[in-house]
Amino acid sequence: MGSERLRRVRLRAHTEDTHRAALVGVRVLLVDAELDTREWLAGLLRRAGAGVTAVGSASEALAALARFRPDVLVADVHLPDEDGYTLVRAIRAIDPETGADIPAVALTSSCGFNGGEEVFRAGFQVHLPKAIALTQLANVVAHLAADAGGLRGDG
Repeated sequence: MGSERLRRVRLRAHTEDTHRAALVGVRVLLVDAELDTREWLAGLLRRAGAGVTAVGSASEALAALARFRPDVLVADVHLPDEDGYTLVRAIRAIDPETGADIPAVALTSSCGFNGGEEVFRAGFQVHLPKAIALTQLANVVAHLAADAGGLRGDG
């Protein structure tokens, strides 16, 4: 994605919260080490219509990518062993034919998170605190999937 396109995605993702995003057919790979949080976020996305594969670690996420290509990655930056930064860098290093172009949302547990630029340098397109409204997360996922060229439809 070009830098201008990334700026547009970031701006829209944070400002367009006026309607509920339709996520029907959008496939999301959700990565969060905390089971309760993972189930809560997966439920929010599923209620908005997304197909969600939820895993608890970077290694599980990479294994999931070997089986399918999500439209959007949503990952906590604080993961055990390898953090979310390492995960997204590993995904970006993959051959583009196997999924390196997947747009990514970084989740953090703190609203006062200071690592915003590190998030974008690592390869995420959007940074959100975990304490967000469903409509904002759904809109972010919908916009990233649309900007990435729509639905992949490959399983």
